Amino acid sequence: MFKKPLSHQSNATPLRSSARRQLLNAIFEQYPSLLGKKQNETPVNPTTTHQPSGAGSENIETTDEKVTSTSAPGQESEGLSEKELGKLILPDGVRISNFETSAEVQGTFWLSPDGDPLWMTFGRNSKEYIPTLSLLSQPLPNPPLPILQLHNPLPPPILTGAPLFIPAVRNLSTPWLIPDIQEGQLVAFVSSASNGTANVQYIGVGRVVAKGGMRSALERRIDNLRNEGGEKEEGKFADILCIIDDHLWEMGNKPPLTPFELPIPPKALAPPPSSNQAGPSSSPRSSSSSSSPTARMNTLNIDDDRDEVKPNSESASDSTSAISSAPLTSSEISTLLSISLLQALTTLQPSLFPLPASLLYSAHVLPNRPAYIPKDKRDEVVIAKSEWKKLTKWMKEVSKEGLLKIKESKGEVIVQSFDPQHPSLQNHNEFTTVSQEEAKAAKKAARESQSAPASTAQNGTLSAAKSAGTGVPASAKGKEKDLLVIEELWKPTGAASSFWEAAGVDKSALHPPSEMKVALDSYLAKNNLVLPNDHRYILLDDELGRAVGLKKPEPGQKMARDEIMKKLKSGVSWNVSLGGVIKKGTLQPITMSVKTRQGRKTVTHVWGLETFDIDIDAFAEELRKKCAGSASVGLLPGSSPKLNLQEIQVQGSQVKLITESLANKGIPKKWIKEAEDSKKKK
Repeated sequence: MFKKPLSHQSNATPLRSSARRQLLNAIFEQYPSLLGKKQNETPVNPTTTHQPSGAGSENIETTDEKVTSTSAPGQESEGLSEKELGKLILPDGVRISNFETSAEVQGTFWLSPDGDPLWMTFGRNSKEYIPTLSLLSQPLPNPPLPILQLHNPLPPPILTGAPLFIPAVRNLSTPWLIPDIQEGQLVAFVSSASNGTANVQYIGVGRVVAKGGMRSALERRIDNLRNEGGEKEEGKFADILCIIDDHLWEMGNKPPLTPFELPIPPKALAPPPSSNQAGPSSSPRSSSSSSSPTARMNTLNIDDDRDEVKPNSESASDSTSAISSAPLTSSEISTLLSISLLQALTTLQPSLFPLPASLLYSAHVLPNRPAYIPKDKRDEVVIAKSEWKKLTKWMKEVSKEGLLKIKESKGEVIVQSFDPQHPSLQNHNEFTTVSQEEAKAAKKAARESQSAPASTAQNGTLSAAKSAGTGVPASAKGKEKDLLVIEELWKPTGAASSFWEAAGVDKSALHPPSEMKVALDSYLAKNNLVLPNDHRYILLDDELGRAVGLKKPEPGQKMARDEIMKKLKSGVSWNVSLGGVIKKGTLQPITMSVKTRQGRKTVTHVWGLETFDIDIDAFAEELRKKCAGSASVGLLPGSSPKLNLQEIQVQGSQVKLITESLANKGIPKKWIKEAEDSKKKK
């Protein structure tokens, strides 16, 4: 939220004493744990308006009741009266200031007399008061927010405003140390240099956005580890509202953050182990049935350092469907592109530079995007949807930071070199990339395709039995099946086989398109074939020359990089993985044509659906409802009756709606085209 300086902040004005009392009442109402009272079972709704009560506001000044300290995090502040606590969290002389972030989010600060931001709200007239790190650094007798420990070192993206994902949370194997945080609830983040529960420090404040809160997010992760054998894309777990060393922290005096021991949450996901034998005095939640979520967590051992799950006993039934991630913001996209650039630079040799910025972006940054980005969101992580919008602007900003050295030549940005000793590169933690995941998926698809013909009938029988046994409706299974996963794959063949073998490519396996660029770049760097003064041209050696159609290239003969890629692509054998089934050759796209007949009557023709295993009759019925018009199925004109190729005719010009329906089935737009003779209609 505060990764960039504020775009505007008004002058701070003193808060009247009556307004201070009303604000204090509202804070105590929102955070009863400050007074040692039990938190409400339901979280504070961000949209709820907390109107301070006028009557009784004077009690803030007159009460001498002592505040009970239930968990004092490393602070010797027990025995504070409510009046003393009020002066601690909202001291006399507090000032108020309005602000606007770089993302055009408006809000209000309440500042201490020394200028430290203590409380903040987001949005006009909001009554949800959010504590800052400066407030949490005070010697509070009780923490106002549930506390969640994160791994150390922190994931670099969250320090620049990116959201938090569930693998960054510690203590997943000890659910009694994890608070039962609900969706939409505020949470305080802590971390420890030793990754232990001792000497933790506050590092930030966030809001849980995962569907179902902490309990459901952990349940989904457990099921994924048990059933899938690894992490599954879940989307973000929490949004970061403020984090250490951001611009909000820089605004104040950076008070010391006193270490303390991680307290056991009043409302944890599971009771501590000792409470299982506590008899009648134990918590009522500890006697829950074995089929409850808590019991399921207790029967599993999750390793915090390795993504493994070990069942200790038979677990209950599988969990529900996965969550859908929210659209990525331009700030999140910028962060993901930044770490993709760092990942790419760690794999590149300095001898490859100078390099056109466009080539660096397309051939290295995009393939090195993190694999944990949900597949349906990966197309969003592009420069056009980032905060920079233009590649040139991004390169100039990175150059100012000292990571890259660039030069503009004839309107094109050339990356001259990069600094391998730059702090951002030194502190970068490598991750699994999109290209690595695609390569792994391609090899898996190739292995499965070898056994697919022999087991098709058996798998069909088992799938039907499994659907009946699990009680999942057939319609739901059908919808899952409709969502196709289509991948282009290639395999070395012909005259270029020896080149690909020299480039380290397995000739017997299928590979994703991104691996072609990676293999070529690696071969060029290894053999020093890139022209030093112009990286758009490549020197041809014997192997590369034969691969592009030259029997024996002349010494010093060169060819444009784009032309080499074009020839290499045309010289390999292409296959397509369609829902895990490998088909040789390229796919013929689904074609649409809008024609006018009988005067002004317009009809949209759709054909080529058989290639993608689409049920034509069911799809026609779907279009009939979606387009609110007639839709009929007939033989494709001009085709052989033996092939039984069919087309759908839909009333009206429905190209856009049909394209959307096909995209919802997982068919990319590159395999959907409009015929040349189609009548263009708006």
